[in-house]
Amino acid sequence: MNPPFNYQTSFMLDKAHFGECFDESVVSKSFTEKYRKAAILAIVGLLLLFVVGTNHYAAFFVVVLAAVEALGVFYKRTWWLWRQMLSKAYNHEVKLLIDNKGVTTESFHVNSVLLFDDVIRLKESEAGLLLTHKKGVNYVSKSCLSDETIAFIKSKIK
Repeated sequence: MNPPFNYQTSFMLDKAHFGECFDESVVSKSFTEKYRKAAILAIVGLLLLFVVGTNHYAAFFVVVLAAVEALGVFYKRTWWLWRQMLSKAYNHEVKLLIDNKGVTTESFHVNSVLLFDDVIRLKESEAGLLLTHKKGVNYVSKSCLSDETIAFIKSKIK
């Protein structure tokens, strides 16, 4: 039987934390993969405008849609951070509890428990741990974890 393990800490959901979460959890793609949809929309819009000769308003709409898509890709991190900072959880303290069962996060707005048995995969980055489970991915920053706690999480998820 494993001896009981209990680690408790807290952190603030601030811009720096959200930025770290985004940087560590977003899968990076090549330039062509990121802008493929915008390029296809631009080509279709230009073909509608110059070749097919359909309604110019519809063609311009598709071209503008391509530009909006390209801007969305370019400002993806900024847009995501802005949305997080507008949430009610922004600038609130989160209590993190790690025990033999799993990872528990408690705040004024959200209480959640991620059991180690539910974790499918663990991916370690320089700044944190990505815990993949059926419903998504949870990110835990190493800045609020001790070396002993990181080793414990790795041992629980193999």
